[in-house]
Amino acid sequence: MDMEKSTTKQLRRTREGRMIAGVCSGTGRYLGVDPNLLRLGLAVFTVFGGAGIVLYAIAWLLIPEEGKPSSVAEDLFTKANANPSVQEAVRKTKETLTKTTSGNGTRT
Repeated sequence: MDMEKSTTKQLRRTREGRMIAGVCSGTGRYLGVDPNLLRLGLAVFTVFGGAGIVLYAIAWLLIPEEGKPSSVAEDLFTKANANPSVQEAVRKTKETLTKTTSGNGTRT
């Protein structure tokens, strides 16, 4: 018996129909709407305050691409955690916070 593809719907950035990074085409496929409507919405948000660019960048970081198990943000965090200098900085920060919070509670 062959293993069938998972029938659960997953939010993924698509390779087909993409204009920049596939955020709108993937989100449109997931929601069942035309990606051009999402692009138009992002353009409106961009014109009125610039939020469209920020939303697109956040979505690009958080939504994995088709065929990949993790997002760009997950990959960056994994690489950062494997870096010894980052691990040392985290350790020093934890030590500093422990010393600060274990004090008498007053700051001058």
